[in-house]
Amino acid sequence: MSLHQRQLQMGGEGSNSIPNVDPDYQRLPAFMKVFHQEHCKDDMRIPPEFVGIHGDELPFDCRLVWSNGMRFIVRILKIANGFYLSTGWREFVRATGVVHGDHLTFTLVDVGIFNVKRFDSASHCPPQGDVDVVEDDDVEGSYSPDIDTSDDYVPSENESDTTVDEDYVDDSGALNIDGLPTFIISLNQANINGSLEIPYGFWLRNIPLGAVKAGAYLVIEQGRWRCTLKNKSSKIWVKHGWSRLKNEHNLVEGVRCHFKLVDALDVTFYVFFERP
Repeated sequence: MSLHQRQLQMGGEGSNSIPNVDPDYQRLPAFMKVFHQEHCKDDMRIPPEFVGIHGDELPFDCRLVWSNGMRFIVRILKIANGFYLSTGWREFVRATGVVHGDHLTFTLVDVGIFNVKRFDSASHCPPQGDVDVVEDDDVEGSYSPDIDTSDDYVPSENESDTTVDEDYVDDSGALNIDGLPTFIISLNQANINGSLEIPYGFWLRNIPLGAVKAGAYLVIEQGRWRCTLKNKSSKIWVKHGWSRLKNEHNLVEGVRCHFKLVDALDVTFYVFFERP
């Protein structure tokens, strides 16, 4: 399809042209975002105004349908400071080729289903590749783990920073904040020089063991961090991501780190710090 034909399809050639869109479609709930390479590469915040009106209708797992029919499953992270398109978002960005400055519209066409369109700011048209139809309607975008870069720490068999399950004190009542299971770690030299271990008993009680392979998200006021995890001999620790988080947030010995589990399926902890 030529640029001229696409302009006619959108309603005309001028910069003030109104797209030729079904009026019923225009009345559907929608929002627009300008993609920012740094702020939106890992996740994207849904506008608070949209969430305020339609947030209760949004499930955790949503489908983003691209202009060519390609579908992507993306999880919505719902936390106190907003709703974010999280797990699966990186794969959506990578597969669609979204770049800095692209204008994206998200139209809620059904429960948990958004039609997503990209528009060029100059032509008011989607790029040609966006509208090339995918013949296999069953194809869905998948999310494969992104590997971060950080420490190569492996705990020794004799380390006791993480208590094995049979000796783990059931503190689910004492460490239950806002109805969510929480554990607290006071940082010591082992944490500072090595890595962060997650209490094995806490994990088994609240999270499927197989979820270790998918990693975890640590949500802090300044942003969200993706960590890869390892487990061996009743130990679970952060394999990649801890050093970067520790250094950028100036975490030192004596800081108490609170980890509140806000999503046990797409393992996500809300983290806050008590400094000495």
